Amino acid sequence: MSAKSVVTQAMRKLQVAEISAKIFGNSFNPTGTRTGNYILRQGFRGENMVRYYPSKQELNNIKVSKLSIQLGEKLYDPEELDRLNVLDRRRARGKGAPKKGQGKRALLAKKKKK
Repeated sequence: MSAKSVVTQAMRKLQVAEISAKIFGNSFNPTGTRTGNYILRQGFRGENMVRYYPSKQELNNIKVSKLSIQLGEKLYDPEELDRLNVLDRRRARGKGAPKKGQGKRALLAKKKKK
């Protein structure tokens, strides 16, 4: 085989690949460089995301109406009150977090100083 026939065969393969890509709607990339074409093939997600997540104003309305009960001047959050009650019950059993300066690291530091 001569060098000329090898070059023409390679050119022919590239032409066939290009035509095949056009027919089947694929991208033709003979050099194999990264083009980001897989991202462009995906549909635009912006509208769906906007519909999925509520706006800030809607979110604030939900928080104020559902999570908080207005009593006099103060706002009380039932979920926060529940969380505080759970923490109080854990502390009563001795399962709560240690006070500041009484944790594991602070005790180790005190032992080193002695």
